[in-house]
Amino acid sequence: MEQPDKKVMDGFRNGDRKAFEKIYQYYRVPVIRFSVSIIKDEQEAENIYHEVFMKILKRRKNIKPELNFNSYVFTSVKNEIFDYLKALNKNKTLKEQFWDRVHQQEDDCAQVKEEQLTKMEQIIRNLSPKRRQILEMNYFEKKSYNEIADLLMISKNTVKNQLVKAKFILRKEME
Repeated sequence: MEQPDKKVMDGFRNGDRKAFEKIYQYYRVPVIRFSVSIIKDEQEAENIYHEVFMKILKRRKNIKPELNFNSYVFTSVKNEIFDYLKALNKNKTLKEQFWDRVHQQEDDCAQVKEEQLTKMEQIIRNLSPKRRQILEMNYFEKKSYNEIADLLMISKNTVKNQLVKAKFILRKEME
């Protein structure tokens, strides 16, 4: 494909669609190849190429035919690549900051849970021996009221009352 001449450039400046298509097709392969050599991502290189030409199309009235259009295109592409890399780096930094905050919150949450667990263990240790035993048999050993009553030789109602009181103390002390 031939390099666009003055006639094609004038047509492009005046909004001729065919002239734009010739220029767009002429620069496509070299610009994308240039972009890929820097950013190593063909899809992003294609996006950069398209973005640059949309900007050039908007500014076509300001293009001076006596100046080197080739330099203008590649300078525009280079600037767009720099902007892309800057944004990429900013996104990377933001992601790192986000994950740092997430990990900090997880650490804080784990610390709060650990403190709550320690407090709960202390409250359970401070229960009367019989009440603590009933609570542990019910929650940790997964025994039913009837099983606890049979093992401790007390009524099912006593088991229920002791568990209600233990839960009340736990709730009250954990607040």
